[in-house]
Amino acid sequence: MPSKIAAIVVTFQPGEEVGKTVRALLPQVSAVLVIDNGSHPENLKRLRALCGTAEVLSLDRNEGIAHAHNVGIARARQLAATHVLLMDQDSLASPDMVSGLLATEKRLLDEGLRVGAVGPVYHDHRLAKSWPFFRMSRFGVKAHACRGEDHVACDFLISSGTLIRTAVVDDVGCMNEGYFLEHVDTEWSLRARYKGYGLYGACHARMDHRLGDDTVAVPFTERRVQLYKPYRHYYLFRNSVLLWRERHAPLAWKLNEIKRLLVRLLFFPVFVAPRRQRLRYMLLGLWHGLRGRTGPLEA
Repeated sequence: MPSKIAAIVVTFQPGEEVGKTVRALLPQVSAVLVIDNGSHPENLKRLRALCGTAEVLSLDRNEGIAHAHNVGIARARQLAATHVLLMDQDSLASPDMVSGLLATEKRLLDEGLRVGAVGPVYHDHRLAKSWPFFRMSRFGVKAHACRGEDHVACDFLISSGTLIRTAVVDDVGCMNEGYFLEHVDTEWSLRARYKGYGLYGACHARMDHRLGDDTVAVPFTERRVQLYKPYRHYYLFRNSVLLWRERHAPLAWKLNEIKRLLVRLLFFPVFVAPRRQRLRYMLLGLWHGLRGRTGPLEA
């Protein structure tokens, strides 16, 4: 049976770049579904104009990225899609990204592997960096870049660019809406892995994608790292704690995440303004995670 792919692009107060995102996808997939997460009416009107023949579904309010993905997945099922392709509003697929993902998936399936999802190599032009894929080891998480091979086995895929068969979603389940924003992709990746599925990076599929809201220089070095708006620290810290409590989160991921949160806790409140606000969101996220709170952070 030929593949029928529904691309799901989640938007929230989108800019002009969403038009490029949609136009890059339209020739590569069977349908583009734009799920708008409660944008202002004027932004929604502009969005419809930018999206051309894509189907735009608007939500009354911001229900979080996981809920928007699940709305798109439900619509893709109605369209009898064999696959869903998850995309952010500012991610730009290369002209052959989808065919590259499909080709890698076919080769893996032909080898008899239990494929959960495949994702592209993504490049952040702000950092002039193509990101590796990540695998867990006994001592934490290690990066594995593509070095001429067709694919790289990995344990995590970011949401944007991930191609998943709908049959796999039926088995693993949809996205966890309680997480609302951060670690939605991490939680699904670990759940798929726990169910016995493999995740793979497709080395010949590429996408331009920005991690974080901006970048910031690391003092005393020439490095730049991703910068998030202060409120996003709340979801990063809270959802890490929530995921620590799940049985499908292995020890290697937990140890690595403790290290990452400690680095954020020491770096951002010290070097990046607004320092106190960032610290408050981090500590509140830890507290709410310990209490098991889910959903959006209320004002």
